[in-house]
Amino acid sequence: MSPTLLRLLALALVSATLLCAQEPDYTLKVDVPLVTLDVTVENTAGNTIKDLPREAFELYENGSRQEIRYFAPVSAPYNVFLLFDRSGSTQDKWPVMQRAIAGFIQSLRPQDKIGIATFDYDIQLQQNWTGDRQKALLTLPNLLNSEHIGETNFYGAVEETLRRHFRNSTGRRALIVLTDGRDTSFYKDTVNRNRLLDPKAERPFQSVLKAARAQHIPIYFVAFNTDRNLEPNVAGGDEYRNLRIIFPKSDVADRYLAAVRSRMEQLADISGGRILFPEKLEDIVPLYRQVGEEMGTSYSLGYLSSNTRMDGSFRRIEVRARAAGNHVLQSRNGYYAR
Repeated sequence: MSPTLLRLLALALVSATLLCAQEPDYTLKVDVPLVTLDVTVENTAGNTIKDLPREAFELYENGSRQEIRYFAPVSAPYNVFLLFDRSGSTQDKWPVMQRAIAGFIQSLRPQDKIGIATFDYDIQLQQNWTGDRQKALLTLPNLLNSEHIGETNFYGAVEETLRRHFRNSTGRRALIVLTDGRDTSFYKDTVNRNRLLDPKAERPFQSVLKAARAQHIPIYFVAFNTDRNLEPNVAGGDEYRNLRIIFPKSDVADRYLAAVRSRMEQLADISGGRILFPEKLEDIVPLYRQVGEEMGTSYSLGYLSSNTRMDGSFRRIEVRARAAGNHVLQSRNGYYAR
C-alpha cells in the first residue's frame, strides 16, 4: 500500500464526533442531521499546520457554502474505543491485530483517552478509559487469551459499546472495530432459512443500526476477510468455508460475504464513520499507527446541511483553506442523506 493511500485511509479513519467550543451545552444526543469530518492542512512546503482557527476554513456541500457550526482544533482530545474481534473466524489473525493495536496506543497524545474491549459470544472490557499508554499496553496479552472461541455476537458488541462505554465520555469520540463483521445470528439464519435474510427483517442488525443512528458516535471498521479482501482462515471456525460445504452448488457463500460487508457499510455510513479494507492483513499494522499520528494533526469540523431533505442522495463535501497555498486533506468527501 502506497504512503499516499495509507495517509488518506488513516485520515478517513480518525474523523470523529465534534463538540462546539462556543456552545458547551451541546450534546450529540440531539436529533440533528450533523455532518462531521476531519481535515489536515499543509503549506506549500508540505509542512502540517496545527494552529488554525475556525475562520481559516470554508466548507461547501454540493457547491453551496455551509456554516461551520462545530469546530475542534488540533489540540482537542480524542476518546477512542477499540473493539477487537476475538471470534473463531479471526483466530489466525490475532497476532497481527494485536501488533496493530499496540502501534495505535503508542501513537496517542497525552490528552487522548482510549478504551479497549474484545468480543466473541459476548463483550469483555479489557481496559476502561485511560490516558496512560503503558497501562493500556499491559492489556494486550489478554487479546490473545480467549477461553470461549465459538459464536460471535458482533451486532450486540457494537451496540453495547455505543450505548454503554461512551456514556460518560466527552469531547471527540470514535469507535474503531477490527473485525470480519460476521455475526452468528446472521450466519444461522442463512443456514436455517436456506437463503440470505433481508437486512430490514434482521432484528439484531436493525437494533444496532438504530443505536448507531441515535448515539452520534462515528464507527470505523477495519474490515478483513470480506468479499473485497478475502484471506481464508487457516485456523478456527470459518462461516464462509462452512457455507461453501453446506451449499456446494450455490453462490450463497459469496453472497453471504457481500451481505456482511454491506451491513458494516450501512453502520459506518449512518454513524458518520467509514469502512476500510486493507489489501493485505499486514497493512493493518502501519495503518493503525498512521491513524494515531493523524489524530495529532487533524481539525474536526461539523455543519448542519442547508439541504434538509433526507432523500438518500449523495452530498459532496469540499473544505477549502482561505490562505493561498494551503492544501486541505479531507477524511471524507461526502455522505448519503438518510
